[in-house]
Amino acid sequence: MGEKLMVRKARRAASHGLIERLLAEHTFALRRFIRVRLHTEQQHECDDVLQDVYMRLSQIEDLPAKLAGRLDTTRNYLLQIASNLIIDRARRAQARKQASHISSNNDDDEVPLYCEVNSPERSLANKRKLQRIERALQKLKPAQRQAFLLHRVEGLSYREISDRLGLSVSTIEKHIAAALTSARQAIAKEEHDV
Repeated sequence: MGEKLMVRKARRAASHGLIERLLAEHTFALRRFIRVRLHTEQQHECDDVLQDVYMRLSQIEDLPAKLAGRLDTTRNYLLQIASNLIIDRARRAQARKQASHISSNNDDDEVPLYCEVNSPERSLANKRKLQRIERALQKLKPAQRQAFLLHRVEGLSYREISDRLGLSVSTIEKHIAAALTSARQAIAKEEHDV
């Protein structure tokens, strides 16, 4: 019994050491990613998500063994964890908002019945934006478009796309980065021209 406990403690210590090294190496990219995703410059919000990333990593059993074969995709793994945590936070915030919803059954309360979220103007604007995105994607090189769609639509990791297309992970990263840059430029150009 004592030997198992010692092994478990040794693994936990190795995991925490690895987590410290990973976060030290990737903190800048994680902070930038979190700021962009949260649309904020608030330091404490970024720190909260970083702390959640640390906690999530510390809960993974035998983390060094799990990451041993994927050192080239570790940064993407950390960004995916941060992304999932941000999505979870947004869902919890939405649930809290819905839980505090005020019923409109009482005539004394003035609750607007018009909702801008589903307005015809917003629907039309979203439809036009989607059309601009589709046109931008059609202008991409086939390999870039395929890698981008496999990642963004099918949700495959860079490693999975690499395996499927028979290309290196760094090539997949370059294809997706080029696709994002081209799509953003095309959309920005079209929005500017409108």
